[in-house]
Amino acid sequence: MTPLATPDFQTIIARRDPRYDGRFYFGVKTTGIYCRPICPAQPKPEHIVIFKSLSEAEKSGYRPCLRCHPDSAPGHRLWDGTITTVSRALRLLHDSTEDELTLGRLAANLGITDRHLRRLFDDHLGASPIEILITRRLHFAKQAIRETKTSITTIALASGFKSIRRFNEAFKTRFSQSPSAFRKAHPAASHADRLTLRIPIRAPYDWLTTISYLKRHETYGIEYIEDHTYQRFIPRKKSFGSIRVSPMNKGTFLKAEFTDIPLKDIPPILARLKHAFDTDHNPAHLPASKSILPNGIRVPGSFDPFETAIAIILSQLVSTAQAKTNLKTLVQLFGRKLGTEGAKEVYAFPAPKVLAYARVEKVGLTRGKAGAIRALSRAVARGTLDFHLHRDFSEVSERLLKIKGIGPWTAMMIRMRCLQDPDAFPVTDLVIQKAIKKLGINPTAWASARAYLTHCLWRDHNS
Repeated sequence: MTPLATPDFQTIIARRDPRYDGRFYFGVKTTGIYCRPICPAQPKPEHIVIFKSLSEAEKSGYRPCLRCHPDSAPGHRLWDGTITTVSRALRLLHDSTEDELTLGRLAANLGITDRHLRRLFDDHLGASPIEILITRRLHFAKQAIRETKTSITTIALASGFKSIRRFNEAFKTRFSQSPSAFRKAHPAASHADRLTLRIPIRAPYDWLTTISYLKRHETYGIEYIEDHTYQRFIPRKKSFGSIRVSPMNKGTFLKAEFTDIPLKDIPPILARLKHAFDTDHNPAHLPASKSILPNGIRVPGSFDPFETAIAIILSQLVSTAQAKTNLKTLVQLFGRKLGTEGAKEVYAFPAPKVLAYARVEKVGLTRGKAGAIRALSRAVARGTLDFHLHRDFSEVSERLLKIKGIGPWTAMMIRMRCLQDPDAFPVTDLVIQKAIKKLGINPTAWASARAYLTHCLWRDHNS
């Protein structure tokens, strides 16, 4: 975050500037409450204290505002300088399913020392990586207690705590009441096999464009999009569960309905959904002009990066409809059928080790494209290539471009959707080239956000 003086923060809070939502929080000394900079509350400037993260605010003894709900606000994205490392670390923390994730392992994944990582977190967020992780776990637990009837012990373990005693202590310290007292004040009404959670987003959110894009690229047997609602099936040992995602509350939340999915599996699934629907994006940060109005545009990511990468390879030099047909055939030939739901066939996408040596030419592919799919699958199966969101964008691109049959457009699309590179720009795309020439656009005006420019142009000129 760019260094700001106290008067700057006070001005931002006074005008409720949405461009800074998620970049800092402010506490009110007289009430002990902390808020987002867009909160309707207007405390006296002398009563304001600035926090770099909600973890820092809560560690300092402040409780979340009930008007702007900073504890359930979308995450924030950080781009420049050392803050990029912090952003990658945050994504790794949020995606982690490891109970034993340590500071040393996190730092090693980022290629820095744990001491340097602690210093970066303290400088930019005012809290340590472990404090951030505990905050994430406590807020998931709080949401699960409020919206489900699952036992508190099960919620504690599903949230990543190894003992109920440690969970109760952390919850009471953070929220000034025990988990049981919080549940009594917030009775849930969820069914035993169904759970509904809200995913916060910043308005405006162009749901129609996002869901239409995902519909054009849906994976047969794994995800279905009907009536502007997204459904995805999740394989289990002997069956499958499902997720349904739809907008709610006039575009301030996405509703995620989980059916037959264990609570312990939900935190990593939530992280994947947030990537797939780009929920952490702040639309106030995008430039606008007479020729391009973002209007809540998002960059659809991927729930399963390997699946999406294969789909992107299949879409090379063919129509979207043909690519979708080829993807369906690939799933039916090499995927594992899990059953049916009504008239819908349900599959598990073929694993990398299955496609690594599969005769994917049977799908009707050229030898070059089939070879690229096998080579990428082998690299993923062997661990020499992965799509973890903390990976360096350029490093992954270099590895992709070494695979015969993968060119700049494919590598850039994988960066955009699988790695969530906000500046990924498939400049060789014909629609993009024609739109830029027609509108006289200078893409450098969108520096660090050209993936959003790409989707604006596809939305407005892909016809």
